[in-house]
Amino acid sequence: MLSIAIFALLTSLTAEDFTQQQLSLLQVALNTEQLSQRLTDGYLSCQHSASAQYWDNLHQDLASFPALSMIEQTLALPIESYRDFVQTIALQPSRNVIIWQSRELACDDEDAWEQVFRDYREAYFALELSSPLEQSFADTLALRLQEQDLLQQRYQQLIESSNSIAIASVVHKSQLSSIEQANYLHLDYQSDYIFRTQKGWKHYPPLFLGMHRYLSAAELADDSQEWLIFLDHQQHFISAVPLIQADAYLKLLGAEHWSFDRHGNLKRNP
Repeated sequence: MLSIAIFALLTSLTAEDFTQQQLSLLQVALNTEQLSQRLTDGYLSCQHSASAQYWDNLHQDLASFPALSMIEQTLALPIESYRDFVQTIALQPSRNVIIWQSRELACDDEDAWEQVFRDYREAYFALELSSPLEQSFADTLALRLQEQDLLQQRYQQLIESSNSIAIASVVHKSQLSSIEQANYLHLDYQSDYIFRTQKGWKHYPPLFLGMHRYLSAAELADDSQEWLIFLDHQQHFISAVPLIQADAYLKLLGAEHWSFDRHGNLKRNP
C-alpha cells in the first residue's frame, strides 16, 4: 500500500505529472473497467429475463477476464490508487466506451452485447499485453514527494530569512494624502497602486508600502488583489506571492502574530 504522505499528493497531481506511457495505460485501464462494469450491469438486469441462459454464459466468459485484478497487476497499483489517479486527473473513458454506457440495450439484443464483450476483450488484452512501464507509478510519486520536500525547504528558508512577512491588499494611491504619500512612498514611486498591510508574522512593516514592481490596472483586474509579501530588515522586498498561490507558505506560517485594524491601529495577537 502507498503511504499516507503519498496519498496526500493526489489533490495536487495533474496529467503533466505522468508520462505519456502512464497516461495511455491509465486510459486503457479505465476503458477496461468501464466496459466490464457495463457487462456486469447488463447481467444483473437480465439474469432473470427470457435470455437468462445467454447471460449466464456471458457472465462466465466475463469471469475468465477479471478486469480489476488485471488492472492491479499491470499498473502495479492497488485498485483504489488507480481510481484516485483517474479521478484526480479527471480522465474520461474513450468515446466508444461512453457510447456503450449511454446506449440502452435490450436483454435479448445479443449482437450488441457480443460487440460490447468483444470491445471489452480488446481493451483487456491491450492491458495484458502492454509493455512494462519505463517509469512506475510508485517512482512518479516518489519523485513528486522529493520535489515537494525541496519546495518545502525553499519556503521555510524564505520564511526564516525574512524580517517581516505580511498579507497586503492592493489599493489606489489616492487613498493617501499628499503628506502620507511622502511619508510612506519613495519620491520616485510612479505606480498608482500600493500595498496596504493587513496582518502578518514576525516584525510588522509600515501600514502602506510601494509595490514590489509596477503593475498596470489591467494586471490588477484579476484575482491577485492580495499578496503575501516578504521583507528584509530594511523593509525591501525579498519576494511577493499572490495570495491565491500562497497556501503552502500559509500552512508553514500558522496563526498571524499581528494585524492592523481598519483605522490602521496595530493589534498584536497573543
